[in-house]
Amino acid sequence: MTRGLLLILALWLNACGTPPESPTLLRNYQQPATSQEIIDFVEEAVVKSDNLYHTVIGYSEGGTPLVAVHASNPSEYPDTKLHVLIFAQQHGNEQSGKEAALLLIRDMANGMYNHWFEKLEIWIVPQINPDGSDMNERRNAGGIDLNRDHIVQLAPETRAIHNLFREFNAHVTVDIHEYYPYRESWAEFGGYKNFDVQVGIPTNPNVSEEIKTFALMKALPSIEKHLNEKGFSFHNYIVGPAPNLGRTRHSTVDFDDGRQSFAIQNTLSFIYEGINGQDGYIENLERRTIGQYEGLVALLEFLYDTAPETRSMVEKARKNLKEAKTGEKVAIRMEHFPDTSTLMLPLTSSKTGLDTLVMVENYHPLVQPTLEVSRPFAYLVPANDNQLIEFLKLHKLVIDTNVDLSDRIVSRYFIESIETSIDEELPNRLPRVITQTMNGNELTEEYLLVPTAQLHSNFIVSLFEPQSMLGLAQRPGFEYLLEEGEVFGILRVE
Repeated sequence: MTRGLLLILALWLNACGTPPESPTLLRNYQQPATSQEIIDFVEEAVVKSDNLYHTVIGYSEGGTPLVAVHASNPSEYPDTKLHVLIFAQQHGNEQSGKEAALLLIRDMANGMYNHWFEKLEIWIVPQINPDGSDMNERRNAGGIDLNRDHIVQLAPETRAIHNLFREFNAHVTVDIHEYYPYRESWAEFGGYKNFDVQVGIPTNPNVSEEIKTFALMKALPSIEKHLNEKGFSFHNYIVGPAPNLGRTRHSTVDFDDGRQSFAIQNTLSFIYEGINGQDGYIENLERRTIGQYEGLVALLEFLYDTAPETRSMVEKARKNLKEAKTGEKVAIRMEHFPDTSTLMLPLTSSKTGLDTLVMVENYHPLVQPTLEVSRPFAYLVPANDNQLIEFLKLHKLVIDTNVDLSDRIVSRYFIESIETSIDEELPNRLPRVITQTMNGNELTEEYLLVPTAQLHSNFIVSLFEPQSMLGLAQRPGFEYLLEEGEVFGILRVE
């Protein structure tokens, strides 16, 4: 009897004891956590806290469970709070984001951040690409770059994170990556970027200006201040070759990645880009991990302080999409342009290892439309195009099968010719079109109607216009939509 009571007591003490430690920390950061270790860690951590729960949101291409942690105060009503979704390691050879997520889960299990749960509901997916991570490979087991798969969503991992986003109705998303600065061209230029953490914000011109300004003027300075106080360097995320070889700009405008795909739905979306090791694996992993961790803490503290304001801003911007007006302008082609500013870029000398400062004159921070269209009332998708129908279902787009177009003008595009255009350093197809109009009752085929007054309004317009540089016809498997000498299959209802 006594032995049995002691065993029960020991089990109870273990359950109430301190949360598990990161397996990577226990190995002194000499080897990243494996996918199985992450599953074990999460399962043990949630047992230690009344505020943590976990679930499997899907399975990777290789069959590995994708675990997610929900951090919340169960005694409080969640629908009044700000919903934050954090996910890491879309790229398997970028290890520190996953490790930072584990430290964050550990410390939340320890009760270190219980005050967050007064205003925040948090979901953390520590590892989106477990198969790639275990091999330290960028792509998933099916050879897909997950961060270029947020439109067509061929990978189960990408579909899983979007399903969670919809189910959770996240107001804020954070996509954690690493950047690799040690290119030969930069060494020849004389210096490397050496920021511990870069943070990027939405850049597509169709995203709410209020959200973009809030991120730039309020969120980023708060993150920078915290990181600097903790001894880490920061920069607004920039991309481009060495300054003597081309322009420097603030990342992509394409919504095919983990930041912009949520931002185009007027989400306050961030991308974290911590510095990778020179070996692309474990070099300096401890500092890389803690830098990412402190960057996340900085953002979550900022969101705690601004939760009502942030939620109200996002919900207002989304309401505008759901009530989008016919005739409003939507950018379908865009570019980064220079403004009057000059970028002073801190670098680490590739020769001496000392800090240096370089003036970047070819700096293009300003995104402007180069082609806009008016928002139609709706688009018509052929009812016999099963691939398009499956795409509508994949994104849970609002559709109407009872279409009465007798009082509507319908426009269609005849593709006269197709040229190649280079935008944002990437080639895409740019058709010359002739617009043809008719009365809706002249249509002889069956269509599904996709109204533009919905959350995905700008997403839909950007994808369904044939001249869009980000159009669906530019995406894998949908090239058939854009054929010279043919009518573009998706019609406009004016």
